Amino acid sequence: MSDFEALMRSMSKMDDPERIVRADLSHIDVIADMRVRQQVEHWTHTLGEDFSVYAAQYREVTASYLRRRLNHSLFYVIKYAAGEPVAMCALEEQDELPPITVCLQNKRHGWVVSVYTKPEYRGRGYQQALMQELLALARERGFGDVTLTTNRPDAIHVYEKAGFRHVSDKYFLEL
Repeated sequence: MSDFEALMRSMSKMDDPERIVRADLSHIDVIADMRVRQQVEHWTHTLGEDFSVYAAQYREVTASYLRRRLNHSLFYVIKYAAGEPVAMCALEEQDELPPITVCLQNKRHGWVVSVYTKPEYRGRGYQQALMQELLALARERGFGDVTLTTNRPDAIHVYEKAGFRHVSDKYFLEL
C-alpha cells in the first residue's frame, strides 16, 4: 500500500467511533496514557505494590521514546470504541544482536509489544482485529518475521489464531 493509499484509508475512518488506526505522532499522548495504565496494572498485580506513584515519570519517558521511534522502528495500532481508545498493540523492529534466523532471509525482524486492552473492554475480540492490522502493517513495511512473548495464558488463543506458533518460550510467525 502506498503512503497515499494509507493516508486515504486512515482519513476515511477518522469519523468512525469504532475504528482501528495506525498511530502517528498525533497519537503519542494516547499511547503514553495507555502504556501507563498497562504497566501500572501489570506491575501492581505482579508485585503487589502500588506502581501508580511512577505514572507521571513513566509517561514522560514513554512519550520521549515514542517521539524518537514512532513509525521508524516502532509501529502502533489503536482500537477506538465509542470514540475512546480502548486497546493497542505495537510492532518494534529488533534492534539488538540478531538471532540466527537473519540468515534465512534478508528482511526486518520485529517483536509484538505493548499488547493491552483496558480491562472493561476485554473479551470483545479487539486484540484479534488489532493483530490482523499490525501483521498487515508488518508485511507492508518489509518485516520477514515477528516474535512475541506473553505472560497471559488467556491471550495465547489470540496469537495462535493469527498464525503464531509456539517455539520455546516465544511465539513465532513467519510472514
